[in-house]
Amino acid sequence: MSAGRSVRLYLADGKATGILTAEIMNWTGHVLAAPRTRFEGAFARDELKRTGIYLLIGPDDEGSDLLKVYVGEGDEIGKRLYTHNKEKDFWERFIAVTSKDMNLTKAHVRYLEGRLLTLLKEARRAKIENKDMPQFNLLPEADIADMETFLEEIQLVLPVVGVEVFRKPASSKPAINKNAETTVFEVKFELINAKAGIVAQAREDAGDFIVEEGAIGALREAISFKDKIKSVRDDAIRTGQITALDEKNFRVEQDISFGSPSAAAVFLFGTSRNGRTDWLVRGQGMNYGAWKDSMIDKALIE
Repeated sequence: MSAGRSVRLYLADGKATGILTAEIMNWTGHVLAAPRTRFEGAFARDELKRTGIYLLIGPDDEGSDLLKVYVGEGDEIGKRLYTHNKEKDFWERFIAVTSKDMNLTKAHVRYLEGRLLTLLKEARRAKIENKDMPQFNLLPEADIADMETFLEEIQLVLPVVGVEVFRKPASSKPAINKNAETTVFEVKFELINAKAGIVAQAREDAGDFIVEEGAIGALREAISFKDKIKSVRDDAIRTGQITALDEKNFRVEQDISFGSPSAAAVFLFGTSRNGRTDWLVRGQGMNYGAWKDSMIDKALIE
């Protein structure tokens, strides 16, 4: 199990929907998030007078359920945001990342901008508004290491303020128990339906149910297949997360996260399903629901 971290949130307006700041203990970074409707209040804050990076986030104006994101940087990011407020229509919210100790330089934020754009492209969770994909690699090796650490903290704190467009499923690797000097292998789940041509493997990680790369799903769409999961699958086809094998089936080209085993099963079948019974624990023959109940009972006993 990963070590816990403390994140301090401050609601500057006293409301969760207003201006808020986020900081991680022992991290020099500072995150300011605000809706566009509170831009005038955020614009007056000192954080926006600093060197940093920022995200503009809004709905895709071409009709998909994906978000659209613009990544930028600046010596005084408030000035850049002021210009974007006049010239860019799509965004409804912005995130500004600066440093509390004022140690971020123009070179640092140019490097971070490029890395965030790369991560955004790899995650395939949003459309990129940037016309160019700048990459800045003229940093000393030590500074690159520092910025990569800084970037890891950014990726940790952004989901806390509701920004998950950079998040990719964690890699499937066995965990090492250093105290016991043993390797702990995570539980895997499988779903096989020969009639529909479905063969899939999944795992759980940090609250996500992750269908792994290589899974085969059915392209059929029942009347009950609609709303959010249909939109998720439509966007997955559009972004290349899944590709058609033939007229009946598709292949998952990269790990895809879901909020539950049922959502994952619906995605694969194209119809209403109960994922708690569809998914089986690999090698045990026990369905997900029974396995989860046994884990809860075990936790109560311990």
